[in-house]
Amino acid sequence: MQDNFDLYEYKNTLREQSLNGVDASTKVLEFLRSKIYPKLNDDEMDTFVVEMANHFDMTPPSYRLKEDSQQTISLDDLTFDILVQSFGEKPMFGFNVPNANDSSNSIHDQDGLDRWSNSIRNKYGNVNIRIDSESSSPWEKIQIIDDQFIKDKEDYSDSKGRYLDSERKAGRTDGLD
Repeated sequence: MQDNFDLYEYKNTLREQSLNGVDASTKVLEFLRSKIYPKLNDDEMDTFVVEMANHFDMTPPSYRLKEDSQQTISLDDLTFDILVQSFGEKPMFGFNVPNANDSSNSIHDQDGLDRWSNSIRNKYGNVNIRIDSESSSPWEKIQIIDDQFIKDKEDYSDSKGRYLDSERKAGRTDGLD
């Protein structure tokens, strides 16, 4: 312990060193600029700024926000126009939409979408649909987000795989692979 330590003098020194809001924010920004920012790449910096804005209940700058290539919509709200708007145009061979039997339908217009929607709705109800405009696979651009649908599709694929394996073991491989 220090000899002749004066607690009151120490408290006064601390009070004199206390910061106002502007000084405190300046010191925080100086620290961030010198110690944190240099360690972040561009994407991490965007994430950092967005998260900081969220912590302060502020709207982050729009140029820092990533364009969201995915949207989720209920089957009842899905229209052909929404698909076209999501992807910017209708693909030459239509939109691929999934079926529980591991197949897909190509949708070319609202009537085709209505037929497919009704078949899904009858079995699974008003499921959620994920639209991913940046997916590289045409079969992943439109997905059904429903536990029972996903389970049925996996069960069908597993069953199909077991059948193909049994045919291979029996020596019947013409046209299988």
